[in-house]
Amino acid sequence: MPVIVLLRHGISSANTAGILAGHSPGVSLTEQGVSALEDTLRMLPQRSFTRLLHSPLLRCEQTARIAARMADFDSIEANPDIIELDYGDWTGRSLEELSTLDEWRLVLERASQVRFPAGESIAEAAARSVGLVHRVVDELRGEEKSRSESGEGAPLWAMLISHGDIIKAIVAAALGMPLDDFQRLSVAPGSFTVIDFGGPHPVMTAMSVTAAGIAVGGEPGGGGLQTPEDTPPG
Repeated sequence: MPVIVLLRHGISSANTAGILAGHSPGVSLTEQGVSALEDTLRMLPQRSFTRLLHSPLLRCEQTARIAARMADFDSIEANPDIIELDYGDWTGRSLEELSTLDEWRLVLERASQVRFPAGESIAEAAARSVGLVHRVVDELRGEEKSRSESGEGAPLWAMLISHGDIIKAIVAAALGMPLDDFQRLSVAPGSFTVIDFGGPHPVMTAMSVTAAGIAVGGEPGGGGLQTPEDTPPG
């Protein structure tokens, strides 16, 4: 019964500035992001994980170090398959400015058709990240089978630390949602989402959990209760 916890990095300097960070180097967690993340990680439903995989970007590396203080992991490593979308020429631009572009509506309503200028397509990013989840689940199932044969029956858990759009793409795939609808999902900075892969179909048992509840929804770049017009990618 493999279980995957998807943890979005804590509130970053780009979140508070309303900037689409993408692959920009040096984007770090804020003090508020660190403290809020610590509070949220105390709510984890599990403290023992077989592995932690994180995006190589700084804000996720910092988040991984904090998670490693709050829970036990057999292994910790960076994995490029869950790095943030490459937004190309949109990288570093303000969300307020980007929301005025004609292409913005396509990002919100036809995500499967979007390739960011000089960057990556949303479909490519979804494929690489969902593919990683499938590989991790298969590995956990193999480990669980070996443990079961030796008399150990506890389900195995893994944690993936990534970015808003990447986590939404993974959740959409697990729920059987078309990628074009993934912007209907909301994943707040520093939140965790839990998907149980133990049955014939994935079951989401928790979504965008934070210690602050929906109070974090006002953070730019985060998942709050927003209208489609206001919802930024990532």
